This record gives sequence, C-alpha cells and structure tokens, in this order.
Amino acid sequence: MATNFLRTLSQRFTKSKNRSQQQQQTRSSSIPRNKEGSIRHSHCQCRVQLFDNSDLNILIGKAAMGQELYQRVFTHIGLIERDYFGLQFIDHMQVRQWLDPAKRIRKQLPFGPPYNFRLRVKFFSNDPANLKDELTRYLFFVQLRQDIQIGFLDCPPEMAIDLAALGLQSEFGDFNPHTYSSTFASEFRFHPLQNEQMELAILRKWADKQLTGMNPSRAEAAFLEKARKLPLYGVDLHNVQGRDGCEYRLGLSPQGMLVLDGRQKIGLFLWEKVQRLDFRGRRLTLVVEEELSSIEQQKSQQQDNQQQLVHLHTFIFQTNSSRASKNLWKCAIEFHTFFRLKFIGNNGLNRRIFPPLFRLGSTFRYRGRTEYEAINKNNELQYQQPKNLNLIERPPFRRPSRRYPPRQQKKEIQQINSSPVKSLDGNFTFNYFNNQNGNRRTAMSTEL
Repeated sequence: MATNFLRTLSQRFTKSKNRSQQQQQTRSSSIPRNKEGSIRHSHCQCRVQLFDNSDLNILIGKAAMGQELYQRVFTHIGLIERDYFGLQFIDHMQVRQWLDPAKRIRKQLPFGPPYNFRLRVKFFSNDPANLKDELTRYLFFVQLRQDIQIGFLDCPPEMAIDLAALGLQSEFGDFNPHTYSSTFASEFRFHPLQNEQMELAILRKWADKQLTGMNPSRAEAAFLEKARKLPLYGVDLHNVQGRDGCEYRLGLSPQGMLVLDGRQKIGLFLWEKVQRLDFRGRRLTLVVEEELSSIEQQKSQQQDNQQQLVHLHTFIFQTNSSRASKNLWKCAIEFHTFFRLKFIGNNGLNRRIFPPLFRLGSTFRYRGRTEYEAINKNNELQYQQPKNLNLIERPPFRRPSRRYPPRQQKKEIQQINSSPVKSLDGNFTFNYFNNQNGNRRTAMSTEL
C-alpha cells in the first residue's frame, strides 16, 4: 500500500512538473526575441522623424539613457558634428522639450512606447563657416528652409527670393530656360506670402550669372551666409506674459535674451549682464545689471565710495505652466553654456566659472560640449571621428524637395474663363479662377 501510494504521488508530481514546463515554453515561445535571444519585452520602440520627414524606428532598452538613442540616431545618418543637434519631443503639457542624454528615456516622456522624437538643430552657429562637415551645413540649410517656409522664422520677401534661388541652384544646378518653364517655381513652397510675382522674381534671381556654376555645397554655404543675417536667426522663442498682462516672447540667442512684442524687438539682455535667472512655479525672475552713467558714477562716489556703480533691474514673466517655466530656464542654461563659455570644468572648477544663473531653482546642468570646444582643433581638443562611422559608406544625404502641382498660366486661365459651362438648371455660367490660390469660383449666370 505504501509503495503504491508513493508511486501515485511521484506520477502526479512528474505530470504537474511537465505541465508547468510546457506552459513556460509556450509563454517564452510567444514572446518575440531578437537574434541574440534576449526578450524584446525588455525593449521599447523609439520613432525619430528625420530632416527629410522620414521616420527612423529604433528598438532600445527600457532602462536606456538618452545618450544611447542619440548615439544610434547620429550613427545612422552619419553625423560627425553632433553638438549642434538634439532630439525634441512634446510632453503632456504641449511643451517642446529636448531629450536629456544623462537621464532615462522613459522617465522623460509621458507617452509611449513608442516614443516620438524629432531631430532638429538645437544650436545654430553664429558663423556657419565654422561648420566643417558638409552634412552639417546641409542639415542647417534644410531646417532653415523649412522654418522660413512655414513662417516659423521671419524672413522679408526680398531676402526670401535670394534664399529660394540659392535653394533651387543647390537642388537643380544652373537655370536652363529650355528645361524650366515660368511656372517651375510654383511647384515648391518657399515663403508664407508666396505669390506669382515672387515666383517670377525667384526664377530671375536663379538665372543670375552670380549663381551660375555653383555646386550644391557652395550654394548651401551662400544660403547660410545670407540666412545668418536674419534678425531671428538661431533664436529659440518662448511665449511669456509680462507684469502688465501683455503677451511677449522671450528669445534665447547666442548673445543673450531677446524680448519681443509681436515681431518687434523691444529689448536685449546680454548674457554677461544677466545676474540671476530663477523660476518658481509659473513665474520666471530675471535680474539684469545696468552700468551707471558717468554723471551718476561721480555722484555715487561723492556720496559713498563703497556704493556699487551698477543698477540692478528685476523683470518678472509668467508662463503657461510650471513645466514651461522650467523648460525655458533649462534652455537658457544650455544657450549660456554653449555659446558663452569656452570649457566646462569638473566639480570645483564649475562652481567658480558658473554664475548664480546655474545654481538656482534646479540642479540641471548642460552636459555637452561648448561651441568653442566643437570648433577649435588643438592637441587637447582634437575633433575625432565618432566610432562605428565610415564616411566612405555614408549614403547620399541630399533629398529632393516636395513638389506641388504647378500654377496655371494666365493664357490657360483666360481660356477657362471664356468657356461657358452648363449648370444643373440648364443655364450657362462662366467660371473663373482665383490666381492666388487656384480655388474655382462661379460668376453670375446668364441665360443664352
């Protein structure tokens, strides 16, 4: 009896063990694995929109830092000068933020996976001639064209004509009247105020002898040289509200912080004059110093020799949310560090170099390289080609621009206008087109 009882228990134990092993094998087989055999459930998908509007899908570990994604994206497109670029995302408060390379990806994004990013230029160089790699100049060129096209970067129509002609020269080479008709420019979008007169002016500028013979690299370099003269070139704009309740825009630039009322610049705070920049909730506090005039200095010295020879002015702005306020503060830190400082020291050196701007409101610090470090080549800062990047195998990076149906010529429009069309009620109507947008409209109907 005891023997039979033990045999029965052993059979039940064996069956249950085999059943659990089969279930475990079934679960593991249903989980997708990569070539190395690791479980993909420990990974997440990141979708990055590139400059040509194509999507790059990258599978990355759930615990991955932002730096790993940066490395994968930059290596994929063959980018060498990486300090000028960043990955941008939109949080749940509709605030555009930059991915921090020193933090985990899933800790920064509220949505996903998949996590959606957009590759953009983060810092526009003051002098594009300092850019060494042709791909870097081309990506600057592409983003500036896009920003001008949608009106994100203000550009006068006269300047837009010159830039559009350089863009056509870069993509199509020298102008040929036998190949390109008078409506060729209408197949592209250059400016929000684009019309037929502007398109003809672009073709005339393209046919200019000054552009003849320019290869794509030279045309793009000339484009950047002209674009850098725009008032808001390289300016990162943020919407704020002043003490008076009016809406303003704070612009972060290599020189300092701009204050704009609509499109009009009403102030500039140089970085060296900014004594403090702090945020608390939605409120952003800016303290700027102003030197006294010579007469005021003499008076102050006569009254009290120990009195400071500067005035301190405090400006307070409100943002839409505390997250927007902190994001503006972080962007100001990055702009100040990248353009203003030469080197970023370690520990104690940082404390001596960094002004109070960097010690208030948060422990955030810019961890990248400065523009000075990115530009200069010497024994201590040799600009090295990134690992796993073969420039010989780098694919062609120039992409054709998006094209639209050409604008109808005046003769075709006149023929359409003079042709009667029979309406549903049996009457004949004459149709005409609006030359600016091509929308079809119907004139008065007359019985024949």
